[in-house]
Amino acid sequence: MNIMNYWSKFLCLGLCLIVSGSVVCQGQENEKEVVYRDYMRMEADLLDSLKRDEVKTLFCGVHALRLQAQQVKESTLVRLKPRRAEKKKLSPQNMIERRKGSVLTVNKYHRAMIRPEEVTGWATAVVLSEDGICVSNYHVFWEFLDTTAKLNPQDSIMFVATEEGRVYPITEILSFNKTADMTFFKVDTRGDVLTPIPLGNDLPAGTGVHLLSHPEGYPYAYTNGVVMRTTTSDAKDPFARRMELTIDYAKGASGGPIMDDCGNMVAMVSSIRAIFYSNQPPYSQQMNVKLTIPVSLFRRLIQDTDK
Repeated sequence: MNIMNYWSKFLCLGLCLIVSGSVVCQGQENEKEVVYRDYMRMEADLLDSLKRDEVKTLFCGVHALRLQAQQVKESTLVRLKPRRAEKKKLSPQNMIERRKGSVLTVNKYHRAMIRPEEVTGWATAVVLSEDGICVSNYHVFWEFLDTTAKLNPQDSIMFVATEEGRVYPITEILSFNKTADMTFFKVDTRGDVLTPIPLGNDLPAGTGVHLLSHPEGYPYAYTNGVVMRTTTSDAKDPFARRMELTIDYAKGASGGPIMDDCGNMVAMVSSIRAIFYSNQPPYSQQMNVKLTIPVSLFRRLIQDTDK
């Protein structure tokens, strides 16, 4: 090989590396921009939405919803076509992007009394059908379902909303199971087609899981962990089954979707059980056990319209 050919090949290789480098850089520049959202404004924005005339007429008050709810029999079957499980593994980033449209905030509107009117985030709910069937916890709706409960006189309406601030009135309770801590309900989609979450299967201990929920003051927070144990408090009652997790959540996350690596809903947030070193001061809290409702319990109350 003569010296001219050698240098020619060397220069070509160098140019290729430079071009490749520029392509990589260009690709990095074209990646989706990180958005920093002021989530502290969400409740104020929702209050503004409720004041629009076209929205006000869609709501029924808490007293009307309570009357309707108390006509519903426990464990009534809910007719819907569940979204089938997906098989492609998602990165946490893609999971958040693809599933946040299925995860709603549950909110209360408090009328002006001693304090000014306001909207407060209450819990989390998950979309199960395009036409507005959703699921959350029994304890989120217990005031409507328990005949002994007393409504807060400041409460006026209860509704769900998307991250973008789209408001959907809760129109009726469809079913519930107190032992399983779950309630199915319907919202008025206002002509929108909602995005249901795909339903997966129960998972064994040691399996990785993901959560997108609304801990108080921190809407649309992502956390992950593993299934710690699968337990039951009553072997004769399938609704007493729980998946215990190491995943992190708090007040406001109730009703949030626990997902597998493909973004399929495998359980729902229910409660927290704290473990203390002592039952006398100083208590010295050592651990929080997170109890969730396996998806198989949802399926017991779903009448699949596709079958």
